[in-house]
Amino acid sequence: MKVDLTIEELSALYALSDVPGIGLHRMRTLLQRFTSAQRLLAATRTEILAIPGISEDVAQNILQAEMTREHRETAQTVKEKDISVLHFLNYNYPKRLREIPDSPVLLYTAGEIREADEQSIAVVGTRSSSTYGHQVARDLTRELVRNGFTIISGLARGIDTEAHRTALESGGRTIAVLGSGIDTIYPQENTTLAREIARRGCVCTEFKLGTPPDAPNFPERNRIISGLSLGTVVVEAGNKSGAILTALLALEQNREVFAVPGPIDSKRSVGTNRLIKHGAKLVQTVDDILEELSGQLRFLHREPVDTPPVELAGDEQQIYNLLSDEPVHVDDLAADTGKSTATVLSLLLSMELRSLVKQLPGKQFVRA
Repeated sequence: MKVDLTIEELSALYALSDVPGIGLHRMRTLLQRFTSAQRLLAATRTEILAIPGISEDVAQNILQAEMTREHRETAQTVKEKDISVLHFLNYNYPKRLREIPDSPVLLYTAGEIREADEQSIAVVGTRSSSTYGHQVARDLTRELVRNGFTIISGLARGIDTEAHRTALESGGRTIAVLGSGIDTIYPQENTTLAREIARRGCVCTEFKLGTPPDAPNFPERNRIISGLSLGTVVVEAGNKSGAILTALLALEQNREVFAVPGPIDSKRSVGTNRLIKHGAKLVQTVDDILEELSGQLRFLHREPVDTPPVELAGDEQQIYNLLSDEPVHVDDLAADTGKSTATVLSLLLSMELRSLVKQLPGKQFVRA
């Protein structure tokens, strides 16, 4: 899908974003009044000053603003790439995101945000997640997808990556929100995952092309993750992690917050356990989420997604049937199947490459 805005309008928006004294809130106010950046740049001093909160200095800065060659070249580059630019005043802008007071003026997307994505849940957590965290993220994401939810996350290492991958493997939709330009995937090892998300869901960002993944961008990114979602599930998080910030932003946006309890002596559980102490909904199964959202889901429900069938050869099926969410050592699998450890490891590797099983430390295995 190509950019919806014309090159001239996008260039005018870039010119306005460079005007001193115009932040996100003023930009939104001005565009709501003039409906177009080009009209705003062509407005008179009297027309601009008629907008509440606009000072003489800001009006003068707008009158002096010009679309430069750089603005036009950036807009042209966007048009030439497979990127859509959603304007917050346009019909195709996500309705739920538009509701938050600091929604981005522009949202760059690779892939597609659909109306059905209004039934969405953010699944977030620490980058240094544990085996427990990975398993919980997989289990919850799989069940959320089966109940028709789109999964929102931030493409970060750890819980975010697990949520995106599981959503795709379960046949569902997922949306990744970046803290960089849409042409700058971070972390780099998730580049292939981002392409697959764009093909079967959406990758989006408010940042211009070429924007690096600088640290200040990620708190800004987090408000979009929570803003797109009915609620945010925090699986594992330290006390001052980005996932906790996303949960706090969800509260400010009047969205639901869910947290998975963890061991009291784990640093990865300090944030989630504290959220629960302060009123977040404790989550043990997907039913805890569905119960809390039941009133909203009556208006948003869509058909559940069928998980793609697992296709396995006879020996693989025998081993797969012995696996569950509880780790099993390869020697125990060999003993139960009557096969050599080397044969079992070879079959497990084949299934692991297809994301059907996962190896844990100590040659233990679980279903993925």
